Amino acid sequence: MTPTPEPHIILSTVSSQADTPGLLHVAGRAQVFEATLSLRLRTVDGKLIASGVTRVSRGAPDWGELAVDIVYPPPAQEQRAVLEAFEESMKDGSEQNLVSMAVILHPAPELAQWKAYTNPVFSFQVCYPPTWFLNQGTFGPPPPDTTKFSTYSATAEVRTLGTGDAEVWIGASDTPSLAEMQDLEAKGYQKRLLVVAGRSAVRYTDSSPHHGIYDVVYTVSGTREYRIHLSAASHAFDATFNLLLSTLTLPGAE
Repeated sequence: MTPTPEPHIILSTVSSQADTPGLLHVAGRAQVFEATLSLRLRTVDGKLIASGVTRVSRGAPDWGELAVDIVYPPPAQEQRAVLEAFEESMKDGSEQNLVSMAVILHPAPELAQWKAYTNPVFSFQVCYPPTWFLNQGTFGPPPPDTTKFSTYSATAEVRTLGTGDAEVWIGASDTPSLAEMQDLEAKGYQKRLLVVAGRSAVRYTDSSPHHGIYDVVYTVSGTREYRIHLSAASHAFDATFNLLLSTLTLPGAE
C-alpha cells in the first residue's frame, strides 16, 4: 500500500464576509521553497476570478505561517468559488502540492453603477462611486502622477473631513515608499499582506479613521510602485475602499 504523501500546504481559513465583499481572508501554514506560495481563486466551473503570489513567514524546510487577503472583483450575486494554493516548480513551472477549499463569495451589485477611470499616463484603471468626484482639491504632485477621488467637490486647499467625507489617493512613483512604511509600522499600524490586481502587496491600517494616511496599500507593477490610500473620519468608507481596490487593474511589466 502506497503511503499518503505528507501535505506541504494546509489551509485553515478561507472566508469572505458579507460586509466586506471583494476581500477574501486566507490563513494556514505552508512548507514551500523560498517561502513563496501561489494562490488562485476560481468559479466552480473553472473560470479564473483572481490570482497572485504571496509569502509565508518562513521557507522550506521550515513551516511558515500564511496570512493574506486576496482582493477580487465581487460578483453581482452570491457565488460559490474555490480557492487553490500551490507551489510552482522552479524546475519546470508545474504546480506542486495543490490544495483547495470551497468558499462563498458575497455580492456587490452596486459596482455596476460605478464610474470607470483610466489614468492617461500610467494606464491603471479603477472604478469609483457615482456620487464621488475625480481630481478635486489640491495635489502634490499634480495629476496624473497623483489621482484623487473624493466625496466632495470643493477645491479648497485645506479641508477638514467630516464623518460623511472621504478621499482616496492613487499615486505612481519610481521610488519605493520604504521609509513611509517603516514609519507607519513604528506608529503601530496593522500590517497585512495582500494580493491586489494580481500582484503581491502590503497594507497598513491605523486603528482609528482619520484625515491623512488611515488605510494604505503599496504594490509594484514593472518598475513602478503604486500607492493607494484612504483618508476618512469614520469607518463608513472602509467597505467602499475595499470595493475600489477590487476594481483596480495595473499595466504589465514595462
